[in-house]
Amino acid sequence: MSHPADPNPAPDSKIVRFSFWKPDPVPPKNDKILPIDLHSLGRIEEVTERLFEVPHMAEMPKAPWEEHSDTMRLQWQVEEGVILKVRAEAGPPAPGEILTINAATIAPKKVFFRLYVQLFEQFGVTVLDEEQQSFFTPREFRALLAG
Repeated sequence: MSHPADPNPAPDSKIVRFSFWKPDPVPPKNDKILPIDLHSLGRIEEVTERLFEVPHMAEMPKAPWEEHSDTMRLQWQVEEGVILKVRAEAGPPAPGEILTINAATIAPKKVFFRLYVQLFEQFGVTVLDEEQQSFFTPREFRALLAG
């Protein structure tokens, strides 16, 4: 079993990537490409402040190349953990605003769902499963776990 901060997970574990967005409307599950608006989650200071309200959330040290950037890496220290990366937009459409929270985890999806619910309650975000390239509301994600 790997330690939560272990950058080299056990070979049998698979890193799963998600991202949290606030799309309007939530894209459908079919192949239709529809225009959506992405809403800001706020400025980096407010977003990280709200993320620190989540129990077991801790800041990770910045890499040397990130020292002067508007990027923050956090770790949700529950079971195998979830690494969150928050980056302010550099240009249009929302300079200085956070549009996405990226997540990488080897934790079971049931554990990740607990974090998703907390972020949904705080920010109203919807998760994008990067592997499936599909958005899942909390209800759909829970059904996916049960199925």
